[in-house]
Amino acid sequence: MPLEFKKDDTMETYDIYFKEGTDFANKGFSLKDKAKAIRMAEDMLAERKGYVKDFVGGTISVMCKETKEEVWSKPIEEV
Repeated sequence: MPLEFKKDDTMETYDIYFKEGTDFANKGFSLKDKAKAIRMAEDMLAERKGYVKDFVGGTISVMCKETKEEVWSKPIEEV
């Protein structure tokens, strides 16, 4: 009997994006745990790691790669 997948069964993965104006970058992650992705983004923001220094004045976000939904976002302030 073939296995059937419903829309709800799809695995969502998350990546961390940096945006400022029309410029953006992402880390290229495929994290399966939304909470872990948010913790990683918060750590990058607090420790000024990743692309944080390049996107001061913009935002750091966690987005679902499948739905393109932004699930978390914070401004990147100047220190």
